[in-house]
Amino acid sequence: MATRYPMGNYMKQAGALLGVSPDRVLRRVGLSNTLLEEDFSVTAEMFFRLWDAMSAEADRPGIELELATAYAHGPFIPPIFAFSCAETLASGLERLADFKALIGPAIMEVSRPGGGLHLVLRPADPGLQMPARMGLFELLYILECARTFTGVNLRPVATGLPGPLELDADALAYLGVAPDTGDAVRLTFSAEDADRPLITRSAALWETLEPGFVEQLRAKNDTTSMTARVRQSLSEALPGGATSIEDMARRLNVSKRSLQRRLSEEGTSFQNLLSQTRFELSEQYLKNSDLSVPEISYLLGYRETSSFFRAFQGWTGMTPGDYRTKGTAV
Repeated sequence: MATRYPMGNYMKQAGALLGVSPDRVLRRVGLSNTLLEEDFSVTAEMFFRLWDAMSAEADRPGIELELATAYAHGPFIPPIFAFSCAETLASGLERLADFKALIGPAIMEVSRPGGGLHLVLRPADPGLQMPARMGLFELLYILECARTFTGVNLRPVATGLPGPLELDADALAYLGVAPDTGDAVRLTFSAEDADRPLITRSAALWETLEPGFVEQLRAKNDTTSMTARVRQSLSEALPGGATSIEDMARRLNVSKRSLQRRLSEEGTSFQNLLSQTRFELSEQYLKNSDLSVPEISYLLGYRETSSFFRAFQGWTGMTPGDYRTKGTAV
């Protein structure tokens, strides 16, 4: 299953900053504006398409610098916070690289060739190309964060963009060095700047918050389908009577609407999975245990045994007792 990335809140924030209608951006790529009712997620390909659509809808130069400076001083973004708590610029960017996947479809690599500090940002999917204007935003954003967290007006040694792009005067002046055109976002700092301490560093705060960040990354990298997660969770939750989609959404830490959409994308629904899981478990209990029918009914989350009888007859055309007898005879 393709990895998905949060986009809904970002579109609302960026739209407000740029004076752009998120509805119009969604229409440009053929998506419904009902997605804006929550923080929806998209594939890497759609993420890039939405970025291009946002740029096209704004239709003016300089939006990348506007967004970069606003975001560097605006909403709380966990990977950027991780960066800010580090001891030095180099360790901060290395930490940002660890958690970058939480906020976008990109892989970030940090190295120290010759003592300097070299950063490369590529699409997480090697079959895709990051839009050049998005690459410019990433370049400006990381540089603005680096300047803010060090308290120094750092000047890169070199920069690069994933495709040709004519920069406006403000963006070029901000970078201080014209970017090369290549296959990735690139940013290089001197050895002196690499080891600069961050004025925002806080080892104690990071120690407190790091486990939560690591868990978010683990969950992000979990490629198990939502169908499999729901089936597993139902097996655990049914004996406690958790049989509603609201119960399941809470257990899986997603919204009801997100859960419905994810299951629909995988070609199923919560009610189908609930019925399938109950049937499969009932078969196991009837064939491989001495549990009574009322006990099995309870374990499947039915409040009334009669409800289990009706459901089982609908699945098999037999009563649970007849099914168990037939299985034993075979």
